[in-house]
Amino acid sequence: MAVTTQRPQQAQLVQPASQPTRRLKTTKLRATPKKSNGSSLIASSLKASLVGGMGIFLLTLISLIPFQFLAFLVIPGFLVVWLSTGMLAAIFAGDNVTNSHQGGKVGWMAGFWSGIYGGLIAMILAATGLFMVNFGQGVATQFPPEQLPAFLSVLTPGTIAIMGRVFGALLIFGVIGSLISGLFSSIGGMIYPKLVNASE
Repeated sequence: MAVTTQRPQQAQLVQPASQPTRRLKTTKLRATPKKSNGSSLIASSLKASLVGGMGIFLLTLISLIPFQFLAFLVIPGFLVVWLSTGMLAAIFAGDNVTNSHQGGKVGWMAGFWSGIYGGLIAMILAATGLFMVNFGQGVATQFPPEQLPAFLSVLTPGTIAIMGRVFGALLIFGVIGSLISGLFSSIGGMIYPKLVNASE
């Protein structure tokens, strides 16, 4: 009789030991969706960067028009496009952006990529001679007269001017422009969750 009473007790002791392993498996399954959260933030920032790049492209074309009134609208237009790009990235992210830190992060990514698109557009326009024309001529005149014949045997003054314009567009609009665009877009991404929380 002592043997029969011990066997049910052992069976009862084995059952609670299997329960914590089931709980650990469920917690691991709940922790996995964070990866998809990060990928959706990147996807939403890339979508918003395309819209921001189109806005930068349109403003760059408007800046080529020789009309003083439009020139005054270009700089505020860039600010609006940068802030809107960050807010649009947060809108595309949806429920994945719950606070200002996440909104600023997704806005920074969107603004940085849209700034890179703007830099590529500026480099193409500079290579065709439609953009930064005086900058390219200034680069060609920076060479000393002693070195200029050696360069002219390999490159023409027009080629030197094109290289100077493209390098200037890369530096000003590609590098500096993408950082400024990322900064203002991160501000726009940080503003969006506050506006949503205030409306609720």
